[in-house]
Amino acid sequence: MRNFVALKIGLSRRVIINMIRGIIFFLLVSLTAVGQVEFPITLGSKKISSKSFVNDYRKLLESDSIKADNKQKFLSDYIDYQLKLVAAEEAKIANTPGFQDEYQSFRKELASPYLIDNEKTETLVREAYSRLKFEKQIAHILVKVPSNPSAADTLLAYQKINNIRTKLLAGEAFDALAKKFSEDDLSALKGGSLGFVTSLQLQYALENAVYGLEVGGVSPIVRTETGYHLVKVNAIRPNQGKIRLAHILVSIPVNAATNLQVEAKNRIEQVQKYLEKGDDSFELICKNYSEDPYSKGRGGELRRWYYSSDLSEELQNQLFSIQRLGDVTIPIRTNLGWQIFKLLDKKPLLSYEEMAEYIRQKVMTDPERIAMIRRSFMTRVRTENQVVIVEAAKKIALERFAQDRVGDEYYLKMPLVQIGQKSWTVQDFYTFIIAQQKRKLKALGYLPSVPELVYLEEFVDNHTMTVEEQHLETKYPAFQEQMKEFYEGSMFSKIVEREIYEPSLDSLNQQKYFMVHAPEYTLPVRAQAKIVSADTPKTLADALDLVKQAPYLMNKRLPDVTFGLGKVEISDGMNKIQQELFLLLAKNRDYIVEISGHQDASESDSLSDARVNVLVKYLMKKGIASTRIIEKMEGSLKPLSKTDRVKNARVSFRFFSQSMEDVVKRFNAVKPMTLVAEEGMYVKGQQPLLDSMPWEVSKKTLEVEGRQVYIEISRIEPERLKRFDESRSSVIRGLQAQLERDWLAALKQKFPVQLDMEELNRLMN
Repeated sequence: MRNFVALKIGLSRRVIINMIRGIIFFLLVSLTAVGQVEFPITLGSKKISSKSFVNDYRKLLESDSIKADNKQKFLSDYIDYQLKLVAAEEAKIANTPGFQDEYQSFRKELASPYLIDNEKTETLVREAYSRLKFEKQIAHILVKVPSNPSAADTLLAYQKINNIRTKLLAGEAFDALAKKFSEDDLSALKGGSLGFVTSLQLQYALENAVYGLEVGGVSPIVRTETGYHLVKVNAIRPNQGKIRLAHILVSIPVNAATNLQVEAKNRIEQVQKYLEKGDDSFELICKNYSEDPYSKGRGGELRRWYYSSDLSEELQNQLFSIQRLGDVTIPIRTNLGWQIFKLLDKKPLLSYEEMAEYIRQKVMTDPERIAMIRRSFMTRVRTENQVVIVEAAKKIALERFAQDRVGDEYYLKMPLVQIGQKSWTVQDFYTFIIAQQKRKLKALGYLPSVPELVYLEEFVDNHTMTVEEQHLETKYPAFQEQMKEFYEGSMFSKIVEREIYEPSLDSLNQQKYFMVHAPEYTLPVRAQAKIVSADTPKTLADALDLVKQAPYLMNKRLPDVTFGLGKVEISDGMNKIQQELFLLLAKNRDYIVEISGHQDASESDSLSDARVNVLVKYLMKKGIASTRIIEKMEGSLKPLSKTDRVKNARVSFRFFSQSMEDVVKRFNAVKPMTLVAEEGMYVKGQQPLLDSMPWEVSKKTLEVEGRQVYIEISRIEPERLKRFDESRSSVIRGLQAQLERDWLAALKQKFPVQLDMEELNRLMN
């Protein structure tokens, strides 16, 4: 018994010790949990968890926005931000139509990358790049198929192309058959030749055929939207890369009269002689002789890169054969007229990494490729979303769509498609078909023949896509996080706009604020001054003559616009000068044009006025303000010719600028720093040269560090209080700061802030 008692006592001790150990462990775990506060921030009834705070904090920490010395500033700003979100939630900002429209629009945009098959896209991008490494010279024979073909149309076209293929297999020449049978009018005359092509330029089905052939190979029959094709590869070469060009153009339509054609050819040959002589640069000759108003001002530079396949076959051979940068071609006849090209730059095919984004954009805008990507994606998401098509209902639906119905047939209520817990009936499917047919009829003007099975696939895809979109937040945490950020950011901006920005733009609020804070808005003593520095006394004298008073006369030149005698319509070929005038004013906002009207002594006195009005109306219609146009009537005072009176029926131009900087550019065109000039209102300490002389109306010329300097103080304005209109921008900023301070104070009263600083400091370490 004693042993039993001893055993019981021993057991009891072990049990007690284990119990004590368990209690101690529980207390330690509990104490640890207490140390990690779940909600260290409380704003009224809103609680912010440690996890949420840390997520926001780490994002800024990783972006280097938070440093060791500004953690408390971050915390203060974070609290203010969260208070404003609380205010937005209380104001139900998220329920407003404007917010919902923005939210759904952003969601749709953000969802796009999640609703494609990225793996399939990448495969097609890499395939396109591998094909881009080679250019293939091809020819084709086309038999067209109508845009809405019947079965008979399609069969007839197929039989025709098949007969041509039979002739090819029997040994007849491809180019001869193309000339005789191809329905591609442009290439048939050239034996079907399409020149060199590369990836992303043909319809995808045709491209697949081309890149499946070696030199001399002929494809099987290929069907595209256009019709049926046979393709032959005549040559293969490595991709020639891309080139950048400049050109000189003598414009002449292809169908122009013979005498005009001869005149244009003579002009381009004269340009060629000037280039060969070498006295003037290509750029200067271009500015003087090119008839391309868009490029001549840049010395003929064409602002794009050209791949060989962007050009006609003739141009490919001539332009890509230029080996050295700066070399020019002989005159080349093109659809635009006569052109001489200069090679500015040449680059080989870029690496995959450099071209991937460009190719991806091309792939995503190619209807055939995007259809493949979509089909691959839909196959995957149909499985993921457990899409079920009820076969019995499908059979009935396809068989009976064309039959007459009264609307209460039993099969209309049969479930046809099930996605998860949702289902759609045969009636839903029929409603969809009718809606699609109406849409196609309205868009095309006729009802294309589309099998019901195709409509069924589209019906299933549409509903599958809708379900997939609805589940993006649960399937993709990154998507959910981005949507949360947009939601909060949009809520924040809208409540701030309502509480701060809108009230700050109210003129009455601004006036009230200004009246209280007027002494804060003071203008110091200021001097209206002009400072001109030149490299020589002569340069200074010449410059001062030009910068006496704005607007300043420029040395820009533009040919006169001529009119026929007794006419106010611009002569043929003068439209380019008119366009050049507009472009000059559009690019240089400080420019002012003086338009002078002239007439021959034999013409009516009103014609010079009418001619000026033609140019003025043109410029104002293009958006040039009337304040930038000076109208001047010279009448018959300045005739150009006594014998050729047509030359007197004209409009001439002079250009001025409101900016003294344009005068400076004129002097510095040959030698930089020939002239330096500035003007404006200055305060003490802003301009050392002004500070060194008495602040009074005066003019002074001095030499400073070897340069001739002219200083003119034309006006001294004493210190004064700013007017409201002068202070408005500062007033708005001050008012916004006050509105924000008052608003945050009210929010802290309404939503008391409680912080566990010990926990927050721990989280920020």
